[in-house]
Amino acid sequence: MTLLTLTQDAADQLGIVRPSTVYGNAAAEVRKLLRYANQAGKHLCKMDWQELRSEKTFTSLAQETQTAMVATDLDHFVDETFWNRTRKRPIYGPKTPQEWQAIKGSVSSAVVDTFTYRGSDILINPTPTAGHTFAYEYISNKFCESSGGTAQAAWAADTDVARISEELFTLEIVWRYKHGEGLPYQDDFNICEDFKKKLYGQDSPRRTLSMSSNRLIWPGTPGVVVPEGSWSL
Repeated sequence: MTLLTLTQDAADQLGIVRPSTVYGNAAAEVRKLLRYANQAGKHLCKMDWQELRSEKTFTSLAQETQTAMVATDLDHFVDETFWNRTRKRPIYGPKTPQEWQAIKGSVSSAVVDTFTYRGSDILINPTPTAGHTFAYEYISNKFCESSGGTAQAAWAADTDVARISEELFTLEIVWRYKHGEGLPYQDDFNICEDFKKKLYGQDSPRRTLSMSSNRLIWPGTPGVVVPEGSWSL
């Protein structure tokens, strides 16, 4: 489904005139449909959908503030995915402003590699060695894409397609439109939220949870990180 078809489905459900075009259409009702389609996309980016999951790698500079480190399409970081791949060590954080200033006000640097996110910059302490490869995962704000496959942070043509479920976009448009018009929308909202929860729950494979203390990934707290394997004593 495209922007045109999913808004046509929403119009059918709302009982309003089905548009023949959406993007660039000057009709007030159609402009509302487009606004709600964009609003829905920005809202859905706040969830960790697999389709929006991306990776950012960069080469470190020998300075605290790392430039060109934040992805241009970043919506939010995926927790506990920040690593120095060269040293094969995690970067702990993010530190709160209070924790960061405590580190900066101390005589010595942080014991382990630590970061904080300030404005649009990532700061690392101790100052990293230049030339190291750093990486983290994040959720992109580009919830749709062109017919040619170029990811976008807003609808730009009737032929654009959603990167998340088109049916979910249609349901989101319906309740948002009714809410904006002052119409009863609670049932439509509930239907949309129920569908969203089920869809999100099935968005990626499930892993078996263990009640033991053994973890397959780094523990998330400072310590020695030893890769799994067979080691001679």
